[in-house]
Amino acid sequence: MPLARYESIDSSLKDRILDVSKQDFATHGYEGASYNQIIQKIGISKGSMYYYFENKEDLFITCFLDAFTNATVGFDYASFSFEDDEQAYWNSIKKISSKQWNDVLQHPLLMSLMRQLVSLGTDHSIFRKLNSLCEGLSEYGDLMSILEHGVQIGAIRNDVPLNVLIRMNTEYEVWLIQELQEERLDREQVVDKFFEMFRRLFEMRR
Repeated sequence: MPLARYESIDSSLKDRILDVSKQDFATHGYEGASYNQIIQKIGISKGSMYYYFENKEDLFITCFLDAFTNATVGFDYASFSFEDDEQAYWNSIKKISSKQWNDVLQHPLLMSLMRQLVSLGTDHSIFRKLNSLCEGLSEYGDLMSILEHGVQIGAIRNDVPLNVLIRMNTEYEVWLIQELQEERLDREQVVDKFFEMFRRLFEMRR
């Protein structure tokens, strides 16, 4: 994440840093993007950039989270209907998961950054840091509340910790992005496949 000084800079400069950086990462990939060239394109000194970000990895993480936030600005876990009927509960899960995936898939820049992230692999430090950061977001807490409700009504399994299941589900998401990238699945199939795999992973074993 950016250093504290970044939050106090002018919004126009902040937007320029993010816009230029996201485009460069999307065009050249994380490995192919040059931190020095990004700084030159932004039009600030190298010293100033290091005043805001520790390194290229820090910048990429900030760009990814910003792109994801912009793509899902209309998405809100709080709108989830806490149904006590199991089938109604799963219908609500399908509704919110479909909306989130459709929101993401409609943003080419975010999809490009996601492909870059997937290409790095889940063992890469960027992937691990993003997972850790996401677990600290309010949205993660909202998701946990939804899943805990599912456990209470017998829809969600209770033999594996929920945070472990969420991390396992991340591997599914990575696979779906890869399948989409290789054109083995189209967007509609990705949305449907995600819910199918999510339910298979999380549903209470009978």
